[in-house]
Amino acid sequence: MTRVDEVQLASFDAGEVVRSLSAISQELLSSYEKLAQRAERVEHELVVANEELARKVAELDAILAALPSGVVVRDESGRIVRANQSACAILGASEASLVSAGVHAHLSGREASGECREVEVDGRRRVLASRWSEIRDAHGAQCGSVEIVDDRTAVEGLEERVRSQSKMAALGNMAGGIAHEIRNPLNAVRGFAELLKRELPADGKAARYASRICDGAAEADQIISSMMSLAARERLSLELVEPRPLVEDAVASAMRVAPSGRASEWKVECVVDAPSFRCDRIKLRQALRNLVANSLQAQPNGGWVRVDCRVEGGELALRVADGGPGIPRELARRVAEPFFTTRAEGTGLGLALVHAIADLHGGRFEVSPTKAHAGGAEVSIHIPLHIA
Repeated sequence: MTRVDEVQLASFDAGEVVRSLSAISQELLSSYEKLAQRAERVEHELVVANEELARKVAELDAILAALPSGVVVRDESGRIVRANQSACAILGASEASLVSAGVHAHLSGREASGECREVEVDGRRRVLASRWSEIRDAHGAQCGSVEIVDDRTAVEGLEERVRSQSKMAALGNMAGGIAHEIRNPLNAVRGFAELLKRELPADGKAARYASRICDGAAEADQIISSMMSLAARERLSLELVEPRPLVEDAVASAMRVAPSGRASEWKVECVVDAPSFRCDRIKLRQALRNLVANSLQAQPNGGWVRVDCRVEGGELALRVADGGPGIPRELARRVAEPFFTTRAEGTGLGLALVHAIADLHGGRFEVSPTKAHAGGAEVSIHIPLHIA
């Protein structure tokens, strides 16, 4: 091959290479443009998907925030990762604290069966019911769980109120029959006992027996009167009342039932910080008198009683606390039942009458159970400040 042929061959090969490189570059450029267009479409689809996901998350947040039931979400390990506002309010904790702790004592987890249980939140009794369910992914594997918590305290209170009203209605029927069937012979017993006492020597044993018959008849008549007061839905006689005289009169009336000559053994403190309000003065004084008398009777050897009258959340709260043995939690819900008493000499009508008077005023009667680390009891009456 001559020198000229070699040069021509080299020139030919270089040209082919250039053309090949050019073709490859065009293909690469075309592929790049296609990839860029595809990447742009994918990016747009991702943006749309993210926006849709964000919209659904916002909707879910709004739904969770609006739900009256508490919703607590756990991850696959069982730690709390999410809680809505209702759950935080029911449990008395913030979402941050729940997530940080990962657990909460009032949540049942897998043990949740929907049954009601009593718990104490911020010092107040609540009735909770919860249900638990697994969360699974698209492949059926568990990836978390959710617990729905309901606060049944108000519902249970309404149910208890209906049951109480039913009891009162039954008591009314019974009291009416008792009043007619027993009061006449009872008055006869007391009358003849009084006549007999006059005929007997005042210092004789028979006269003392006659006096006891009169006292027993009077006590039985008082029990019947209390039953009638409990059962009869009387109208209130409303008037504008100054709280301090009301409290002081009730305390003075209760102190008269203290053992003679021992009134000084009880220290009674009255704290009044409330404006004038409308109520049935006689009935409310009777209710407060019963509460103070119960506190005195719970401390037969003397002690302290505190009566507190103040405005709380648009209501007038009358609280009576004492240093006695207190009221166990298991009995706190029963003390206002008619005829329920823990004292051998009690009738079980005093607190029931307090409950009825509070109910007549459109209010409520509350008992704070004794805590394990502290004695004493606290009972209270709450009535609206403005009663029509």
